[in-house]
Amino acid sequence: MADSRDMVGAHDMFRAQFGALPALLAGVAPGDTARAAVVEEHVVLLATLLHGHHGAEDEHVWPKLHERCPRESQDLVATMEAQHAGIDTALQDLVTGARLWAPAADAAGRDALAGVAARLGPALAEHLALEEAETLRLIDGYLTEQEWKATVAAAAGKLTPDQGPLAIGMMLHEADEHMEELIRGGAPEEFWTEVRPVAVGAYAAYATRVYGDAGRP
Repeated sequence: MADSRDMVGAHDMFRAQFGALPALLAGVAPGDTARAAVVEEHVVLLATLLHGHHGAEDEHVWPKLHERCPRESQDLVATMEAQHAGIDTALQDLVTGARLWAPAADAAGRDALAGVAARLGPALAEHLALEEAETLRLIDGYLTEQEWKATVAAAAGKLTPDQGPLAIGMMLHEADEHMEELIRGGAPEEFWTEVRPVAVGAYAAYATRVYGDAGRP
């Protein structure tokens, strides 16, 4: 059966990156369009990563759980779907706001966008916590390991060749030793020896450009 503990690694990455977003936006000086363009690109990337992560669950996880889980678990699965829909709406607002704000980098647009990011954070945190507390056990109980790996592959398949290593680097940056071992155990050995160094380097360079140093958020 599935072992979905590695999902917590992706969740930790989303918690860290989206948690840092309001302050990152607020730190852009009015009129600094060059900096605003960097932050806009970051907003779009985060939205793309989270939308792809949730989209894979929408396509590959929730339908199977609806089909296989007992009646008492159906409300939980429906809650997961409803939370995804609400978060997706907030992501659309975030991306639209970033694209409207960045060309002029005006203070009003920046503050409105930071407000959207600040409201998204708690909703996302609530969803991730509920998923970890209640839903991972359903995934592990009713999906096979092959089905779970297909879900992970579906999320990765939505990314460009540049986005894939960067997303892995983001996740590894937040991973403790235990999570690194889980990620390593679920990947081919060549991933660890070949892809991991590229991913770590990609995120270090990206974090320096977005946050000002390679260690944030």
